[in-house]
Amino acid sequence: MENLKSGNVSFAIATIIAVKGSTSAKPGDKAIYDEKGKRIVGYIGGGCVENRVGQTVVESLVDNKTRIINVNLDSDDMQLGIPCGGMMTVFVEPQYRSQTILIRGMGRVVEVLGELAATLNFKVLIQTQEDEKDRYDSADLIFTDPLDLDEIDESVDYFILATHHRDDHHQSLSALNHGIPFVAVIASQKKAGMILDYLKENNVADEFMANFHSPAGLDLNAQTAEEIALSIMSEIVMHRNSGSGEAMGK
Repeated sequence: MENLKSGNVSFAIATIIAVKGSTSAKPGDKAIYDEKGKRIVGYIGGGCVENRVGQTVVESLVDNKTRIINVNLDSDDMQLGIPCGGMMTVFVEPQYRSQTILIRGMGRVVEVLGELAATLNFKVLIQTQEDEKDRYDSADLIFTDPLDLDEIDESVDYFILATHHRDDHHQSLSALNHGIPFVAVIASQKKAGMILDYLKENNVADEFMANFHSPAGLDLNAQTAEEIALSIMSEIVMHRNSGSGEAMGK
């Protein structure tokens, strides 16, 4: 399983939590399935179980929800034409690849953004200046060459332009054209409006404009670098988890 996690791929763990009658596996037995529903390692039963659990794995990875299923082995299961006997209850838990966040900039805000993103299980890429590269211990990859999204091998899920650059509008347009699903710019309302106007002038489709977020972050009335980073990562987690951003006690 560690190899799968280090390989940054999605998979699911299926665990037997209860059995009844005659079964070839017992509670606690586990198997790991890939994102196509194919068993990689482990054992929770023979052909009577494989297809049913495999289909459930695929469904679980689509909507990122755990599932508990009952597999009735007394009937001819999954069109195999043979009675297997017994019943088992299986818990399916999706395990997603780490999403990748690219942060461009320098300083304390970038440092805290990287730390929070790493804590939240993002793969962290930081593009910064040469004299800044040693301060970002939380990053998986740091590069100091001029930013060119065409030269980044990673599939970027979130892109934050964290400190002012003269080409922020060009980089925002490039990111949207590359299909990055979340592009955020830390900016004043005035600068955010100027970038929005530039994107519209360059005929960015409405469906891609919805991926642009500036000023970045939730309204926490943030004052410090730490609070600014928290507001931005809060918005990203809200986006990732399809949250509302409203107070839980409201």
